[in-house]
Amino acid sequence: MKTITRILLVALFAGSMSLANAAAVQVWKCSLNDGKTIDDLKGVSSAWLAATKSMAGGEEVKAFYNFPVAANTGGGGFNFVVITPDFEAWGKLTEAYPGSAAEKADEAWGEVAECKGSSLWASEKVE
Repeated sequence: MKTITRILLVALFAGSMSLANAAAVQVWKCSLNDGKTIDDLKGVSSAWLAATKSMAGGEEVKAFYNFPVAANTGGGGFNFVVITPDFEAWGKLTEAYPGSAAEKADEAWGEVAECKGSSLWASEKVE
């Protein structure tokens, strides 16, 4: 998740487009490291989320796991989904991320799971 800073910068610039009502949704493609469990993942993810929520722009961050039911994700594959209410929040989070407790929590997270790539989405609620 160390590349999150780069992706957050992209989100900052994307926020200047016509995405005023869109939530920012980042989907990481991840897999558990050998010998690690879902309980290990939950522990480091909760710590990362708590650290992120304490930061400017992170107050309303939500995080989800997508575990495969009928998908070819390889052994231990899952998605880690991070959502902010808008791209402005992503921008604030980007500025605050380097050197933060959340960035430090990335190290513990990386001992449990590895993420290779992500995608960033603008999500709007259907009315």
